[in-house]
Amino acid sequence: MNLFALLAVLVLPFQAPQAPTPEAQAWDAALQLKNKAAYIEAAGRWEAYARDYPTAPRARQALVEAGVCFFSAGRGAQVLHRNTDTANAHMEKARTLFDRVCTEAPKELIASRARHMRGSTFLFSGELAQAEDAYSSVLEQFSMDRNYVEKALEYRAMTRRHLLKGSEAIADMERFLKDFPQSNRTENMKLELGFARLLGTTATPWKPERWVLGEPAPLEILSGQVVALYFWATWCPNCAKEEGFVIDLARRYGPKGLTLIGVTDHQQGQTPESILLHVKSKGYNFPVFQDNGATSLAYKATSIPYLVLIDRTGKVRWNDSPADLYDATIEKLLAE
Repeated sequence: MNLFALLAVLVLPFQAPQAPTPEAQAWDAALQLKNKAAYIEAAGRWEAYARDYPTAPRARQALVEAGVCFFSAGRGAQVLHRNTDTANAHMEKARTLFDRVCTEAPKELIASRARHMRGSTFLFSGELAQAEDAYSSVLEQFSMDRNYVEKALEYRAMTRRHLLKGSEAIADMERFLKDFPQSNRTENMKLELGFARLLGTTATPWKPERWVLGEPAPLEILSGQVVALYFWATWCPNCAKEEGFVIDLARRYGPKGLTLIGVTDHQQGQTPESILLHVKSKGYNFPVFQDNGATSLAYKATSIPYLVLIDRTGKVRWNDSPADLYDATIEKLLAE
């Protein structure tokens, strides 16, 4: 650059940065509320954005964002992993927004996200068949959108496990690993597939060292019953989070034919006396035994809390964290 050109650049008038447009300000205000987990307020701002700027490139995205916020608010309003009236209302509002996007822009890529999230409103409400259909629609109609095909495949596999469709869930997991080998979810999917391969196998009898609470309940005398094995420990913080749910599970489904059994071991110095003190203080209402970890090994309980459902014929039909167990899954087993 010569001297005259350099001087010309130096004397250019200073240009102050342009202020954000009202549209950009409206978007940022909604996003800030969402990031603060102020979901209902954020949803209102997203809806207002879509209403005030209907021709903006992000107008339909704003509707999906509003739906995501109502979905998140619905999750937050659940009690013991089940929807309250408030949670149902939020989920229904979210679904209405997702349906609107799918109707107005059925072939646009934004509809793949809307369909996936629509499936999640069903999944986390325990409406499993509807969730499976919604995730399938993403796979069938938006094969070009690898991001949401990946997510829909993962979530359909999860949903099919909850529907007790073990072989179909495994097929989805294997397809995921084949189609998305570089996904950041690959290692988790491999772990899930390992758990899923237990489905349909014959339950392994447990050999307790000691029944700490309740009457002995070996597998041999439980033929014809639906059994839930709950793997936990007194020192486990995540187990503490699920205790209320598991105790309530035994209360609600025990009279309907579910036999729940707690399983723990010696890790971190647990003794029969410390276990008994814990279960009595927490109000456990089902038998609990202690062993050397053999039962955990047999049922692949590599992390806790962990729950295994065994059907009336003695086959393993479901295994996962109790936080992911839906009433519909238990009721399906009890009805068989």
